[in-house]
Amino acid sequence: MVKTLCVVQARLTSSRLPDKVVMKLGKMGKTIAEHVFERLSLCRNIDKVVFAIPVGRNNDALESFLVEKGIPCFRGSEDNVLERFYNCIKTYEPEIVVRATSDNPFVDWQQVDAQIENLPGFDYVSSKDAPLGTGAEVFYAKGLYEAYLKASSDREREHVTPYLYLHPELFRVNRIPYHLSLSGVYRLTVDTDKDFELAQRVYDELYDGQPIPNQKVYQYLDAHPEVWQLNKDVEQKENDLIQRR
Repeated sequence: MVKTLCVVQARLTSSRLPDKVVMKLGKMGKTIAEHVFERLSLCRNIDKVVFAIPVGRNNDALESFLVEKGIPCFRGSEDNVLERFYNCIKTYEPEIVVRATSDNPFVDWQQVDAQIENLPGFDYVSSKDAPLGTGAEVFYAKGLYEAYLKASSDREREHVTPYLYLHPELFRVNRIPYHLSLSGVYRLTVDTDKDFELAQRVYDELYDGQPIPNQKVYQYLDAHPEVWQLNKDVEQKENDLIQRR
């Protein structure tokens, strides 16, 4: 039985950095998608990790890649990502869902575990003060079912969870503190060439075949400010939604 399902949103058709999920990080030649899968697979509280990708020929190569690597894959609507998640969750029937994205090769598995552990008594759990690119979202499947039936705007359907965290009168939201102390503001998602350059520098230096603990990433960035400054001026898309999670 899959009590807690992690659904990783992925595609090849990113507008700013196409094919980024299959770009390689580190000297061992693993892709961003593989790193994300490995990191989330370390979560004690997640029973299964599945990549949810769009239907259509533009992402056929991604499905073939995931199958080759032994990574579970589900295909659904390209533009209505909420519908893609809904159908994926209907297939696996979990009680709890973790939403992650495939462009975050520094997702913090310890923080995700903490979010899952803090879900009882709430409907949705996110993190506050976590570096961009290290977090995920945790919620009950029944909440997503309701969102699927009632969400009306394009943004709600594209970004999956806004119906949950933008309606505090309907859903109990818990924003838990990040578990590590930080001395800088780091951008650790991969959405542009500069983001990828930063991630490549960190992985080239630290990756030894096992997922890099986040504490080690921050220690490296603290010691090498020229690295974290590589993408400090990148403008985050949909930042207004991210800030309200």
